[in-house]
Amino acid sequence: MKKLVATAAMLGFMVAVPVQSIGAQAASAPKVSIKDYKGADDIQYAVIAGDKYKAVNEKMKKEAKKAYDYQAAEKTEMALKPIVKFKSASKVSILSVMSETADDAAHGNFTAISYNTINGKEVSLKSVFKSEKAYLNAKKYAKAKVLDNKKKYPLADKKTTIAGHSFYFTSTGGIKVVFDPYEVAPYADGFVTVSIPKSQLK
Repeated sequence: MKKLVATAAMLGFMVAVPVQSIGAQAASAPKVSIKDYKGADDIQYAVIAGDKYKAVNEKMKKEAKKAYDYQAAEKTEMALKPIVKFKSASKVSILSVMSETADDAAHGNFTAISYNTINGKEVSLKSVFKSEKAYLNAKKYAKAKVLDNKKKYPLADKKTTIAGHSFYFTSTGGIKVVFDPYEVAPYADGFVTVSIPKSQLK
């Protein structure tokens, strides 16, 4: 997650683990708990059950600490709410939305980050595709999709790309790529995503 700034209005945090990173699949999806940071019910973080998730759990808790400390230092009202977007025996996607309430706060930005739930390191969008060709094809697929739907993506243009963006897994076996505010839609639309089907990941 990028450094918090006074004008930040919404930030996102996401956890994801691809199948190949955990080896043999567990029998069921891990339990995910939502906890308050230091008793503050407006600053929360997710905890994935199991010792193998220790690194990413520490990472998520540190992000909550950053929000908590920032709120105290700037004397502003903040909220950090994690949402479990998807979980299975092999994948977990958690999206946390951070908001700040301040009299002089302008529109800020949000950042969505994909982390490998074993080692806590960032997972790139490109890494979920089976090949370079699949990745390039998916980029073309996504661009065509957003350009063909001006109602949902009114600000999209020929420069729009999913390259370098964050994502989360879905129940259909595909992913949803997250766009930044103003990138393809007005700020008021919040998190705007484009779906990439499972067939495009191969």
